Amino acid sequence: MFNFAFNSFNEAIYMNGHGVFVWSVLIIVILTLYIFFISYIFKIKKIKKKLNESN
Repeated sequence: MFNFAFNSFNEAIYMNGHGVFVWSVLIIVILTLYIFFISYIFKIKKIKKKLNESN
């Protein structure tokens, strides 16, 4: 029914020697998205505060 590319969890992590690069890029992308998300939350709060002060 399913045709998996890897026979074990360790093979999926290692990926024939490419796992270090794949997982490091994935971590970098996730951290970058998280940082941008948090920074925009702070920017939105700052803008809301300025708008409330001006009213």
